[in-house]
Amino acid sequence: MPDLDDMLSERPMAAEVVVHARVSAFHTIRVIDIGQRRIMQFERNRQSSMYLDSPFDTDFEYPGFFHIALAIQPKAARTLVIGLGGGTVVKRMWRDYPAMHIDAVELDPAVVEVAREYFALPDDPRIGMIVDDGRHYIEHTPDIYDIVIVDAFDDDRIPLSLTTEEFLWATRTRMAEDGVIAYNVIGSLLGDHSRAFRSLHRTLRNTFRRVWVFNADEGVDAKGNNLVVLATDATLTTDELLARIASRVDGRVTVSAFQHFGDNLYEGPIRTGDVPILSD
Repeated sequence: MPDLDDMLSERPMAAEVVVHARVSAFHTIRVIDIGQRRIMQFERNRQSSMYLDSPFDTDFEYPGFFHIALAIQPKAARTLVIGLGGGTVVKRMWRDYPAMHIDAVELDPAVVEVAREYFALPDDPRIGMIVDDGRHYIEHTPDIYDIVIVDAFDDDRIPLSLTTEEFLWATRTRMAEDGVIAYNVIGSLLGDHSRAFRSLHRTLRNTFRRVWVFNADEGVDAKGNNLVVLATDATLTTDELLARIASRVDGRVTVSAFQHFGDNLYEGPIRTGDVPILSD
């Protein structure tokens, strides 16, 4: 009898179809369809995905973890997202929280155009689309935010200017009381690939009273995963945070399996004595 794994491996894979390609001032951007999945790719890296028959959903796991910010600040009404990609985070928050206003800051105007044309990014008054450098915007905007999400990358690294102590202090001045900042980090908790994450963690701990780390991928990979890091001054215990996650923030959050995201909280030691606080 044929082995099931062999049978599955013999199934034809869906072909990749490039539906759009352009070279902007910052990126080589490709939009690729693989069956029902649509992917935005910069150079060699996948940036965003959606399902053509369900454009608010993605096969990326980490964007759902940003909704933990609602467990820290349940009354959040204004969110800033630095880094647009295909708009996965922006459009899901726009749909799920009808009273929320979301501003998105994206450096590359071509990315905004592609997100609107190919990734169903809504054109709606509750979404403010700003073409700017995220650091410059933070330092000059008069607006105050309940949630700030940093999901911007130069290759597979967050730009240094969005991770330093100076950036975090500037961001604090634009955050409401009990506001929260959330980062998507491609890195590791352990091993040779962990230094960048551990430096960011030390910098956040030096700026905010509370920092939580969620591993958005299975296990603790020594080479690198998506780690979602949240920091706040809110007077909230870890047990209270986990209880809010388990209740889906009293039913407000509809992200698939959100009630189990507390299982991905990393509570082990994070060594920071050998890494610097990040600075300009």
